[in-house]
Amino acid sequence: MDEFASAKQKIKELAAELANSPLNEATTRIRIIDRLLIECLGWRHGDITNEPYHAGDYADYELGNPATEMIVEAKKEGCYFSIPVGLEGRRQIDIATLLEDANANQAIRQVLKYCQERGVPIAVATNGRQLVAFYASRQDGVPPLEGRALIYSSLQEMYDDFGSLWANLSREGVATRNLQRALFGKSIRAMAPGKLSDGITSYPGFRARTSLETDLKTLGDLFLQDLGSSAGPMSKEFVEKCYTPNDALSQYATVTKEILRSRYAALRDSAEVESEPATTRKGINQKLTATIMTEALSRRPLVIVGDVGVGKTMFLRNLIEVEARELLGNAYVFYLDFGREPALSNDLKSYVLERLIEQLREVHSIDIEEGGFIREVYKRELVRFAKGVYGPLALTRPEEYQMREIERLQQLAARADEHLKASFDYLKSKKRRSPVIVLDNIDQRPSDFQDEVFLIAQSLADGWPGTIFVALRPSTLYESKTKGSLAAYQLRVFTISPARVDKVILKRVEWAYEQLNESEESGAFSTRFTINASAMRAYLDVLIKAFSEDRELNEIIDNLSGGNVRTALEFLTTFIGSGYVSTSRVLEVAGRGSVYTVPTHEFIRAIIFGDYDYFYPSASKICNVFDVSTDDGREHFLMCLMLAHIERAGVAAGRSGYVDVASVYRFMQGIGFTQEQAGSHLMRAKERNLIHAPEGRNMNGPFRITTVGSYMHKSMVKRFSYVDAMIVDTPITDMSFRRQISDVFPIRDRIERADRFRIYLDQQWLKLGAIDSDSPFDWPSSSSQLKTDLELAREKADRAALRRSSW
Repeated sequence: MDEFASAKQKIKELAAELANSPLNEATTRIRIIDRLLIECLGWRHGDITNEPYHAGDYADYELGNPATEMIVEAKKEGCYFSIPVGLEGRRQIDIATLLEDANANQAIRQVLKYCQERGVPIAVATNGRQLVAFYASRQDGVPPLEGRALIYSSLQEMYDDFGSLWANLSREGVATRNLQRALFGKSIRAMAPGKLSDGITSYPGFRARTSLETDLKTLGDLFLQDLGSSAGPMSKEFVEKCYTPNDALSQYATVTKEILRSRYAALRDSAEVESEPATTRKGINQKLTATIMTEALSRRPLVIVGDVGVGKTMFLRNLIEVEARELLGNAYVFYLDFGREPALSNDLKSYVLERLIEQLREVHSIDIEEGGFIREVYKRELVRFAKGVYGPLALTRPEEYQMREIERLQQLAARADEHLKASFDYLKSKKRRSPVIVLDNIDQRPSDFQDEVFLIAQSLADGWPGTIFVALRPSTLYESKTKGSLAAYQLRVFTISPARVDKVILKRVEWAYEQLNESEESGAFSTRFTINASAMRAYLDVLIKAFSEDRELNEIIDNLSGGNVRTALEFLTTFIGSGYVSTSRVLEVAGRGSVYTVPTHEFIRAIIFGDYDYFYPSASKICNVFDVSTDDGREHFLMCLMLAHIERAGVAAGRSGYVDVASVYRFMQGIGFTQEQAGSHLMRAKERNLIHAPEGRNMNGPFRITTVGSYMHKSMVKRFSYVDAMIVDTPITDMSFRRQISDVFPIRDRIERADRFRIYLDQQWLKLGAIDSDSPFDWPSSSSQLKTDLELAREKADRAALRRSSW
């Protein structure tokens, strides 16, 4: 039996089972609505959130994953909706007619309120036997309560017309917007037109590199990223020379200092976690260093919390190998990096124990399986053994006694966890040395894996000597603290803020330069490349000059990386060997004894396009803010308007920059956008790290701007390099302009195309109408600056053409 037939049979059984069976509200949800949604409409348990709390109210069900697509308000069975005489059995009815009934009025307005606050399109009110469904957000200018609703007066009606019930309210039906088409008819706004990229047969293409550029790319990755994170003899040197303190605030960020400072302010409220910074202006927080050797007394791990890419690993390595080296001089340090380890077996505890035993042997030259060591560890046990039942054999039958003694030692050493603990206890008592165990990057693993590792860390801290570190992201800490293994523990948490990206890059490049000079003849890094070391050195010279002197370049990489050092380094290595940078020109300038100056547009194009010929949104870290979800040209500005509103309102709110989601929707509605349009862009902004919500809040907000989001609406939309890249990915709603915008390659043609796109956007802005001088985002001002940048690009292109003609 297929899913549709099975679901129809289920609703028939449900109708028969519940005939003449009154239920209260809670029972209605459990016995009717839960079954209606899951068994009869195909929604999955993972799609349903029961009674989510928001702004002081509880909705009964939110359906959809990852985005909420429908809210269901459950009323007790006795709360019937009266249908006017003569309208029973109709599948659609005016909502205004339903509002004449007090029960229906209250239920409809309540679920409408929930949907409008959350930006959810479909609203459903039901008592289990009757069901009303309507659109809480429209794209045709009709107020929701003046529209029409889908209605079923009984479970029998749902069975008799199950085809329409399934088509409109099943999981698949909602995903395909069937209810929208059924209720709106011809008034529904068309979906967005196709993009220029749809007609490019070679899209997205791959950018060709010369062999020299390919080698540069590979060596750039090697010098600037891999060596810093690999184990080996250079790791300590790398940490000493490349670690950058995490306490300084960026001088290039376009968001306020208050937002940067309050990065983890919401963690205390959302997860009820007391935390303090791991670093201060004076360096490592003294409370942390003082805690390292004493925290074992409280029998709990030390939790290091930091956003993805901020440098938790570098902080821990610097703490252990540099800052606390003297303090840890009598410690055995163990480092387990779960971000680099291979897939593990189900027995995770055994794996951790094996790695600790292996590092104790290979790093600290202590083999706990060596016979002499085992005898030292269990010396007291051997004394007790000699006094036991086998003791007399030592004199009468010494060989048999020795075998019995060996068997006993084998038994003791066979229990890996207890034997390792006993070994650590012995080393602490005899050598005065305790273990310090770092469990890093567990937040790169699934949540159940993280919970298990934390439980292992807790067991180690609880019964073993030494100190245990666990590195987590704020989201991981929130999930585990509120729902997982951390919920039962009082944690000691230290937070890591991002390092200054410009300083990280300079230190990394200078270190790579030094290593290149020292190893030019030795081939310590690689013997597989034909690249001349001087070519690599020329590139490093270019980077050192750029990030020492070019404020604009620092501003770009700082803001677009959003405090993620890993992303910033990816941008850097993307630039090295990029097909969008003329390697021959870099080397030509170096050959004249000068250092090439990086044009801003080359760097932007390199990080936007990456390895592709065209902007490819699924592979790029840069977001297209001009994209639309409907055939509505005004929507090209929705993302920037929303970002600018969140930023301005966040500064005014003073609550760490957070703005209620309801405020965002009210602002969007006030200038003519529907909730569905706003919800689409809000979700995309969250996914692309343009806005941020407190841990655990997901799309319910509140939201605050990130440096990425701020820089997009303040700067990137005014740049030819950005607009030129986005054109192929942006639907053009005006046919007359669509015919003028094509796939072109020559620089002059691309400039002219971008100017036509700018004029098209100017005309779409005029359609907003409701925008006033107090708008948080002003496209005419951005358009004027974009026009200036286009004129500058045109002048540069003309000069370049003149130089080529004179050769």
